Amino acid sequence: MKYRREIDGLRAVAVLPVILFHAGFTAFGGGYIGVDIFFVISGYLITTILISDREAGTYSLWRFYERRARRILPALFLVLACCVPFAWMWIPPDPLEDFARSLGFTVLFISNVHFLEHSGYFDVSADLRPLLHTWSLAVEEQFYILFPALLWALGRFRRGRHVAVFALCAAASIAMAIWGAWNMPGENFFFTPSRLWELLAGSICAAVLLNRPQMRSEALAALGLALIVGSVFWLGPEDPSPSGYTLVPIVGAMLVILFAARETLTARALSWRPMVGIGLISYSLYLWHQPIFAFARIRGWSMAVPGLIWALIALSFALAVLSWAFVERPFRRSGWLPSRSAVFGASLGGIVAFGAMGSTVLALNGVPQRLDGKGPEAYLDLFTKDETENLGGSCPGGAPESPGDLCLMRDSEEASTTIAVMGDSHAGAILPAFDEIAAMRHIGVLHGIHPACPPLLGVYLVNGGQSAQECHDRVRAHAEEAVARGVDMVFLAARWSLYVKGDVPSKPRRFMISTDPDNRRQSDAEWFASFETGLRETISHYRDAGIRVVVLDQVPQQVVLPINVLGQAILRDLPEAEFEADIARSFIDTRVHDERMRGARTILVDVADDLGAELISVNAFFERDGRYAWLLNRVLLYKDADHISAPAAHAVAPLLDKTLFGDGRR
Repeated sequence: MKYRREIDGLRAVAVLPVILFHAGFTAFGGGYIGVDIFFVISGYLITTILISDREAGTYSLWRFYERRARRILPALFLVLACCVPFAWMWIPPDPLEDFARSLGFTVLFISNVHFLEHSGYFDVSADLRPLLHTWSLAVEEQFYILFPALLWALGRFRRGRHVAVFALCAAASIAMAIWGAWNMPGENFFFTPSRLWELLAGSICAAVLLNRPQMRSEALAALGLALIVGSVFWLGPEDPSPSGYTLVPIVGAMLVILFAARETLTARALSWRPMVGIGLISYSLYLWHQPIFAFARIRGWSMAVPGLIWALIALSFALAVLSWAFVERPFRRSGWLPSRSAVFGASLGGIVAFGAMGSTVLALNGVPQRLDGKGPEAYLDLFTKDETENLGGSCPGGAPESPGDLCLMRDSEEASTTIAVMGDSHAGAILPAFDEIAAMRHIGVLHGIHPACPPLLGVYLVNGGQSAQECHDRVRAHAEEAVARGVDMVFLAARWSLYVKGDVPSKPRRFMISTDPDNRRQSDAEWFASFETGLRETISHYRDAGIRVVVLDQVPQQVVLPINVLGQAILRDLPEAEFEADIARSFIDTRVHDERMRGARTILVDVADDLGAELISVNAFFERDGRYAWLLNRVLLYKDADHISAPAAHAVAPLLDKTLFGDGRR
């Protein structure tokens, strides 16, 4: 196959946005499409090689897989080997289990299955997963297990037949991707059948160009590059992927491959030496950047430190150059492991070794023994899971008669007041406080709680897939039942900023809300307007029925995962004074939290004041020296970065009771 410098340049165009996106630069909101471009390039190159070999009579399946092993495994094994000691030193037991499982699945090229199964609301954050990016390697290799069989079935190369079959298969995959984007967006991202069309797009390019001169069109090549670059800035984390939106950068990549002949301005730009250089190291660069970013975040090094993120990017480049020069090139040129049997033997050995590591750590439950004898002994007990926490709000007495029914948390024959607690998992986190208040005041408590489902009427989760309608219908049913039962008070609690801004900066806006479930692309002003509309309709619904409405201000959202910071401090065996100082430094600054909440809180204040609802807060309980604490008096106040723990809920019960009922009894 004739070498095309512009293809290496296109690799650079693919990898740079991915790195900047993962680094947290919000301007590159669509940077994730770089992976999609890689798929197209891979499909083009591999299809060209396989068909050319077959036409020349040199095709060998064993030779193909040997080349794949030489290309993929050496650098991958190196990165995995470097990750293991840092994971052992820095990752506490529970998240280490997730790392171990991803390690084993990575070497089997099924890590996308792991992340598909563990991509829920309560799973480990993507930012803290060193091997998250290996899902794309898994998808690619799964494709190359199936693709040779398809080529064999097609027989000798016939351009029309091959293009038609590739196009039909791609169309089926696109249809699945679009359906998945609307119905199962989280799972769809990692689902191989929803990604096959991107690789097949490259295969179509290969079939079109094979055995004919390179096509040339300045306009189409430039348009293709513009579509790719434009998608990086036009698309954002809130846009489902893969989906119909993904067609834009994929078509762009196809146009560049098909029409960027060497003489075109586009090809010359992509053939610029720095671009080609980045393209050559793009695979190693892709492998290194995610673990480096993830371990920096796991270690608690703030991404806000000036220059730090650029230092991490520079480190990624330096390691990529070294691994390309001293690992990738020697193995690919047969300088090391010159025989095929040696390649397969070493590959199998690496797979078995890393698989055994992952399986062992999983079997040992994250090896909590690493904590023994380290750090202040009193803190070790905090790693015991509290299995009684009920963030999902499941009914203690069993499921209600229908999904829309409210749960009865506590009933009392003497009850003069009945409260309905409504909300997402944040309402579930505060629920233990109501158990305590109800026991003390002999009041009845109902609750309607569903994770990642805002307790707002008239709005939809735009990226919630099939669960969006379920959430909408559930909230409506709960609201109607609360009125029908004649409750005295409705208490609304949720992670309000999640539905207004889609989470903290650089995080996917999977939970944005809109009054129109089909309108996924709105301005910030429109997202805020949808939130206000839903809040007004909700409060009005209850106030019109004469029900007292109380809205809980969002509890402080930490910038770290508390259990990670605690575990790292223990693993480092710090003296108690240094240990506690290290913990305190990780508490979120009150100004940071208040700024993140400013937009949502402004709406909460204005709407509550306008409609006669009460906006209350328990945040004063967490405030210490200008920060919101997640650990007080050796009590863990948070289950994760934003859900308070059951002990914290019990601790704020007196403050909540006084705020709701004052000194009188209702």
